[in-house]
Amino acid sequence: MENRPTQEPADAKRSIQQLVDDTTDALGGTWTAQEGPRLGTCEDERGVGEGVNYTYIKSRADRGDIEQGIRTLEKLWGERGLDTKRFSDADASSSGVDGSGDGVANIGFQSSDLGGGDTVSGTSACAAGDYVEMRERERS
Repeated sequence: MENRPTQEPADAKRSIQQLVDDTTDALGGTWTAQEGPRLGTCEDERGVGEGVNYTYIKSRADRGDIEQGIRTLEKLWGERGLDTKRFSDADASSSGVDGSGDGVANIGFQSSDLGGGDTVSGTSACAAGDYVEMRERERS
């Protein structure tokens, strides 16, 4: 993940929210926002990096057609210049696709038949901003 700011915070927030919403719209069904867009820091565990990012997570209780969903998102995300990579655990109880690229640190679609349903989560690329100051402004 790139840890240097590439955009303004409002743009980062808006772009990841739009991408996650477009993703869930393309998949169809009823989705609920679970978190966010939540402000985060681009610093890693060693304190390397600068700026802020936003994470947005939506889920649905039902499990859709996983193969169709993956194909849909490979097309949608590919059209937006994102690289995609499929994943699946050994028994295929959980599988999906991840994407990354311009303006997006990562976005993922995961489908689980272990009672988890489907989840879409995305994190924006880093944006210029001071996490502590922005967090304090959010709380006031």
